[in-house]
Amino acid sequence: MVDAKISKESFQTIINTNYRQLIRALILFFIILLSIAGVSCRFGSITAQSASIYLDRYRRELIVLHLFSFSSWFGCSIWVSFVGGIIMFKNLPRHVFGRLQSKLFPAYFKFSTVMVTLAILSAAPITMDGTQSCANPSINQNCHSRSHWIPIELIIIISTVLLNLFVLEPKTTRVMYLRHAVEKRLGTGHEVGQLKPDDPTKANDQELKKLSKIFGKLHGISSLLNLVALGYGCVWIVLCAGRIN
Repeated sequence: MVDAKISKESFQTIINTNYRQLIRALILFFIILLSIAGVSCRFGSITAQSASIYLDRYRRELIVLHLFSFSSWFGCSIWVSFVGGIIMFKNLPRHVFGRLQSKLFPAYFKFSTVMVTLAILSAAPITMDGTQSCANPSINQNCHSRSHWIPIELIIIISTVLLNLFVLEPKTTRVMYLRHAVEKRLGTGHEVGQLKPDDPTKANDQELKKLSKIFGKLHGISSLLNLVALGYGCVWIVLCAGRIN
């Protein structure tokens, strides 16, 4: 009865915290959108010719910053998703691995937020290349086809990162620690490279199964968002390859 009461209170705390984190994520995302809209409006008030001069002057510096920030995020994401996490899971006890991931993932998502934000702010030379051929719109009727500088692919990436940082990661970590508490009571959690206890009796504990189901759902959504971000990252690489010359 005591464990059930504690579990109920813990779940209520998770729900309340989740709402607060969601509000924070929405506020931060709204601020980023306002910043992007403000810069976009500023560029929109500049003539095509002056925009071309501006980009020619700072083009190299912006491209260097963009490539550095985007490649830093993309390489870090590939390593965390497909190399580092798998190696740690296969070589560490489950509880040690979980505690390490609970420290790693917040830092990873914060790093991703900074790098992708820098990539967005330095994307103008790539997304506004069309302005260089728009000095005489009467000659080129399609010069405004991609004259805006808002990189939609990067906006989607930063959205998934913020959702993971403020909503899914904190909730997933809290459920993981509740699961660890139950496993400690059952005398398990020391297994290496395994998701469940060796003992079928312990693995079929009702409270553990309930927590494992919630954890699996949250972790699955978080991983899916991470893969979506990587997918759009690949799309952005293809776009960059076609526009940088």
